[in-house]
Amino acid sequence: MNTKSKPFPTHLLALALLLAMAGLLWVAHLLHIAALQAFAEAALVGGIADWFAVTALFRRPLGLPIPHTGLIPANQRRLGRALGDFVRDNFLAPDLVAQRLRRQSPAAWLADKLCEPRVSQSLARRLARLLDDADTRAALIGLIKPGPPLAKVVRTALADHWHHRAFDRALDAVSAALATDPQMIRNRVADGSGRWVPAWVDGRLADILGRAVAGLLDDLRRTDHPWREKLMIWAEHLAERLRDDPKLAEHLEKFRDHAFAETLDEAQLAPALAALLTNQGRHLAQDSAARARLDRRLLRVVERLLVPSRDAIGDFIAEVVDKWDSRTLVAKLEAQVGRDLQYIRVNGTVVGGLVGLALYGVTHLMG
Repeated sequence: MNTKSKPFPTHLLALALLLAMAGLLWVAHLLHIAALQAFAEAALVGGIADWFAVTALFRRPLGLPIPHTGLIPANQRRLGRALGDFVRDNFLAPDLVAQRLRRQSPAAWLADKLCEPRVSQSLARRLARLLDDADTRAALIGLIKPGPPLAKVVRTALADHWHHRAFDRALDAVSAALATDPQMIRNRVADGSGRWVPAWVDGRLADILGRAVAGLLDDLRRTDHPWREKLMIWAEHLAERLRDDPKLAEHLEKFRDHAFAETLDEAQLAPALAALLTNQGRHLAQDSAARARLDRRLLRVVERLLVPSRDAIGDFIAEVVDKWDSRTLVAKLEAQVGRDLQYIRVNGTVVGGLVGLALYGVTHLMG
């Protein structure tokens, strides 16, 4: 049970203080206390004046058609335009956006989030649900275009050295599998040898084979390894065939259509996607170079897409504010600043009373 008490409404506090000053004025008048009467009169004037000023911001006081009241509803369009320009110039300025992205790495934030099981699983379910949609599958089919477009993608990947990163990722997967199950090689050797082979011989062979595999994996990490060169040659040959061989493009189109013809099972797809996202997050968290590359790409995306669109974003904000119902706008603003504005009434009552008392004292001393 929540026993926390709610704060006393400030508008009632201001009203109570104003009524108290009215009562004090009546008492001072009955008792003929001039100083107290001066204080109460000035406090009433200050409180009523500040009530009028605060109320005039949001609506017409007492519903009277007094000029220059209800300022916010009357200037709603101008306020929306000013808010849109403020966001455009102070939050979407190119230098500010670039500085913020460089100071707080989005790639590091993304890596941390993907490593959280709750986040990766939730995102995987959403992606699986999206892929399970027929319209999404149709859109993907339209995007995956075998032939010259796919050949261009392959050449771009080679130019950006994606084949090296894919090769390294495969090596990481093999190394992780061997580290997770160190008995894998020993069991394979034992299963393949005869019953007459002693267990210690199987162990020696497995150790030798394990060291050989580990050495091969380390050797394959060299960017000048012949296997990497063969992979690049194969990819370049594939790009040429995609560009010049219409039969290959036709076969790939059939494979694409068949792959997306069946409804993707969300229950089976989501766990695989979650594991993939988690592994990507861990890899990104451990690879500072990959984070730096992703940060640079995100910065380019922001500079090319978001920043040039900041005028449109500002216009959108102004349009949204302009379409708000006036009462909705007033309610939103009062909910944010209304409590502080009511304290202006309280301060105006107190300060007005003190000023009135001070003036009474000065005039009394001057005779």
